[in-house]
Amino acid sequence: MSVSKAVFSLLIGLAGIFAWIMPAHADTSTISATISWQGQGRLYPVGIDKLRFLGALEGIMYVETSEGAMNEAFVRCPIVQDIDATDRSTSATGNCVINVSPEVTVFAEMTCNGFAGICSGEFTLTGGTGRFTGVSGSGRLTVRSPVHAMAADVTDGTVIHAAAGLLQIPSLKVTLP
Repeated sequence: MSVSKAVFSLLIGLAGIFAWIMPAHADTSTISATISWQGQGRLYPVGIDKLRFLGALEGIMYVETSEGAMNEAFVRCPIVQDIDATDRSTSATGNCVINVSPEVTVFAEMTCNGFAGICSGEFTLTGGTGRFTGVSGSGRLTVRSPVHAMAADVTDGTVIHAAAGLLQIPSLKVTLP
């Protein structure tokens, strides 16, 4: 075997090893997402001047890319929201199922803290199916909700229908493997 063929074979072998060792190039982009939602659930007293909302937000997520393309998906987020009537503070946690199509779903978690009418926190993508298998990412969120206004003078297990609200994620970083 000539020296040039041996060097070429060595280089091809090294390239194969480096391709196997090096992580695959992930595609990361930043999008803006807004969810116009309606909510339904029950409100329970859980302490003196403390209430807990157990329910779900459902709506449509509108996504805008840096290129201006607009897409939409259906979203359902079961949530737990605690409300302190004394200082009007609130906190919430939830999990979201984002149905892009019948074959494609994205899963996310959300947490926020705030005051009557507004809650700020984090929206984290935790996985997906179809073309979003392995998706990850996160961004700061703001939730606007009328639940605090409907929480006055409620009885145990009162059913709440929130007319409308917004969940905004102005800068959601999305990474696809």
